[in-house]
Amino acid sequence: MKYYLKEEFLHDVNVKNAGNKARNDVESIVKEEGYHPLVLSVDNWYQMSTLAAQRHKAKAFGQALDQLKQGDELLIQFPMLHHSFFTTFLVKKARKRGIKINFIIHDLDALRFMNGQAVPLKHRIRMKIQESGLLAEADGIIAHNPIMKSVLVDKGIAEDKIVSLGIFDYLIPNFQEKSGQTKDQPMIVAGNLAQEKAGYLYGLPAEPAYNLYGVGFDESRALENETYFGSFLPDELPAALEGGFGLVWDGDSAETCSGVFGEYLRYNNSHKASLYLASGLPLVVWKQSALSHFVLEKGCGIAVESLHDLKETIDNLSDADYQDLVDNAKRVGQEIRDGHYLKTALKHLS
Repeated sequence: MKYYLKEEFLHDVNVKNAGNKARNDVESIVKEEGYHPLVLSVDNWYQMSTLAAQRHKAKAFGQALDQLKQGDELLIQFPMLHHSFFTTFLVKKARKRGIKINFIIHDLDALRFMNGQAVPLKHRIRMKIQESGLLAEADGIIAHNPIMKSVLVDKGIAEDKIVSLGIFDYLIPNFQEKSGQTKDQPMIVAGNLAQEKAGYLYGLPAEPAYNLYGVGFDESRALENETYFGSFLPDELPAALEGGFGLVWDGDSAETCSGVFGEYLRYNNSHKASLYLASGLPLVVWKQSALSHFVLEKGCGIAVESLHDLKETIDNLSDADYQDLVDNAKRVGQEIRDGHYLKTALKHLS
């Protein structure tokens, strides 16, 4: 039997957190593929002492794994929500019983902080135990892209264990296709608009214009070429987006993607790229981002070194060029809405 780990808190099992869109979509797609939920349910360990929380999470995970039999497969979304210092030991024990354990990676803190930014000791210990130790025990790993895959191989994980996802899927109930887009419409920026994640929004060049959707935006500092539309639930956001391109950019500078979040784009697939493409919008990405390879190969967007280059790059696009980008974005977007990328990756896990 094939299972996926369904992690819950006992006190809110019926609540779907908007921030968990990526995880919720993975669950929906693997269920379509015949996977069954293996429920890991815990009390609110945030209210416990560190030691009690560790024991509680480990006991719950152990009890969940004990339900599996030899020959079963388990897919775990990584990082685990209820990880403990005993997780690697429990996974190792399960594999000795003939259970196959695969991971799909959402985030890797070791990559996010790999350029020497100050990281608290507690985080460094957790990263070492949770990431290096646990992933090394996997039978199979779904990484974001070939660049993330190569970093994992450099860390000693066998290459044949790792499959590249390509891009995250993004399910949209009641999808409505957009029409009449033009290259001269504003850039769309959706997601976390707070200073530490998107500080560049407060120092953009005067053109092009930007339409902003999300939380954390300081409206008192809005520029003349920015229009803020507020925040939306993930399933409602695609219909609300209006513009010519979806921008995938992080950090505090319009010159380049910088800082912890900006540098992370060298390795990860930003979930907002999937939102834009699933909505039928071509992308603007940073030339040095991992995603730029996917975008240029699929012809579903453009890559720039700096947002100061953006107006000229768009001006140099013919209307026919832009329409090609839209057509390709819609084609890829259909695949993303169908769960194509995860379904394909699951088939390639050895």
